[in-house]
Amino acid sequence: MKKTRSELKREAILAAAKQSFLEFGVKNTSMDKLASLASVSKRTVYNHFSSKEALVVELVGILWREAVQEIDLDYQSDMDLELQLEKVLLAEIEVSCAPDYIELARVAIGHYFYSPEELQLQVAKFSKEDSAITLWAKQAMADGKLRECDISLFTEQTYALIKGYYFWPLLVGMREFPTEEEKCLHAKRSAELLLSHYKLES
Repeated sequence: MKKTRSELKREAILAAAKQSFLEFGVKNTSMDKLASLASVSKRTVYNHFSSKEALVVELVGILWREAVQEIDLDYQSDMDLELQLEKVLLAEIEVSCAPDYIELARVAIGHYFYSPEELQLQVAKFSKEDSAITLWAKQAMADGKLRECDISLFTEQTYALIKGYYFWPLLVGMREFPTEEEKCLHAKRSAELLLSHYKLES
């Protein structure tokens, strides 16, 4: 369907925000600058987004959804289970460690730090979409390679290994961004740990 004028302006604002945030940083990007980059009025920017923080939250969601869609690693019954899981985990680690994702997430979480209920609502929006890990686990279980289990729990435990080791420490500046070798090693060790419990022996 043809997009409305309002939808096109919203997309222009988001594109301008992403460009400016990554080039100049969130703090150095004003709503006036966004209006200029998007070729819209400042009032139009505020009509779509009540604040710069709200715009950041929207962008974080977009980055997450785009990342999920880009991870196209379908389950393969004839491929080694551990190797498959390693690839899925590595793809998720790459997303969690992306500098632009971390920067925007810092602003979003800072904005909602004193509004935990609102933060939960925002996170729930992202959680409604199946991640690559969830989809892979469902297919592996259906193929009889993983134990019957609560898929949501499997996903949460998997993300705990990724987010707890990389995303959250990076978010608060407690560790340096990992090298490719470090990310591959963590994906391998995490796959081994998960399958030591969930793999169904034939």
